[in-house]
Amino acid sequence: MTDNPSSYAETSPLAAAALAFGDLVADTDSRRAAIPVHHFETTQAAREAADRDEIADGDVIVIDAEQVVGFLVIAFPTALTEERGTFPHLTKPGRDYMSGEYMDSVVVAEREARARGFLLRDEDAQDRIRSMRHLATASAERVRTDPDPENPEWKTALDRLTTALTYLREHDPVTAGAIEAGDAEAAEIVKRITGTARP
Repeated sequence: MTDNPSSYAETSPLAAAALAFGDLVADTDSRRAAIPVHHFETTQAAREAADRDEIADGDVIVIDAEQVVGFLVIAFPTALTEERGTFPHLTKPGRDYMSGEYMDSVVVAEREARARGFLLRDEDAQDRIRSMRHLATASAERVRTDPDPENPEWKTALDRLTTALTYLREHDPVTAGAIEAGDAEAAEIVKRITGTARP
């Protein structure tokens, strides 16, 4: 066997397919990494920027204060999140819109929304629960690591953890049960420490 993947691919159809797939994934990742993500204070400010041609077709738009994430379709901002501000929602699920022409923008926008704990309009209940569990885990890790209430990154992680756990407490019986068990255990510890209960 040779150490050169290209020469091995010439002798094995499976290796050739794997190499081609790797190239496809790398190409897709680099296309998505090149999509600009614009942040605005309001959806109205994003609309005005679009009117001034400061945002290009397919660029992703994030408005944290309104919990809106979307992208520009030709010259019109659209929302992928449940919250939409002054943006309209697409007439079809984002991944299906215009036969998938905006797939890369949709994937980047979904990633931005999930990282913030914003609900996506086209996500089903189980996908939302998985997204929120992932957000809770990642945020909890940041909150536990080097806690610093003065650090804006730490505060953001705490806000995202709170958002995720609030959603999961209402919509995910497994997480809700774990939170309740943790709350009960913490209450018992406090009672023991304060002397209001005996072990």
